[in-house]
Amino acid sequence: MIKFYFTNQTVDRQLAREKELRIERETGLVLDNPFYDGDAKEVKALDATGTSNLTCDEIVGRDLKRIKDSHGLIALMTNDKDIGSCMEIAIASLMWGRPVYTIALNKNALNHPWIHYFSDRVFANEYAFIKFAKEHFPEVREFIEKKNLESKRKKKWSILPNWLH
Repeated sequence: MIKFYFTNQTVDRQLAREKELRIERETGLVLDNPFYDGDAKEVKALDATGTSNLTCDEIVGRDLKRIKDSHGLIALMTNDKDIGSCMEIAIASLMWGRPVYTIALNKNALNHPWIHYFSDRVFANEYAFIKFAKEHFPEVREFIEKKNLESKRKKKWSILPNWLH
């Protein structure tokens, strides 16, 4: 199982969640989203009040540990006003040598030299990343093959009454 830290901008966290779940569903990769995975204390406060209830040390310390414990980082860049995701991209790449894959929905991020410098690959959307993952990660290919086999089995036996399944 490959686990990636999934950095995304606070203001677009709901959009990011949709894209995260699509990537997980289509590739079998596990994405660790700091807003929604784990205890999600921060997102509950953000959704309720618009501000975080965590200290800087809690946010940064927790995120850095999760990045260090991951196989790599996938960054969803939806706007160019975010500092945290940019810091996480650089630290994951420079400090720990983790592979960084950036999905840059924002054209400024897509063409930014710093994003390209610290990213192993930059993609214009999640579909391009999914295609890349299917072609380059053996674990993803195995997941797809298993999913296809299960689908064929279900289809083959779907003509039988439910009580026989």
